[in-house]
Amino acid sequence: MLPPDADPHVRYRAPRGTCPSCGSVEVVHLIIGLPAVPDVGADVPDWARPVGCVHPGHDRECCSCGAIWDSAAGDLP
Repeated sequence: MLPPDADPHVRYRAPRGTCPSCGSVEVVHLIIGLPAVPDVGADVPDWARPVGCVHPGHDRECCSCGAIWDSAAGDLP
């Protein structure tokens, strides 16, 4: 439950970044956790994809070369 003064429409602020494998900017962020579908008022860029509670083992994907990695663990391709 959110505190009474919390804004339920929080803007996604993580920088898109580049692929550590090929240098492409075509990086997709996987937003892990609930809700699986952001509410209509959420400010989520098209390159950030909610995936719900099923963690695929990584939180970044490169659309150019197919590399996957976990940004928090420094698990680079």
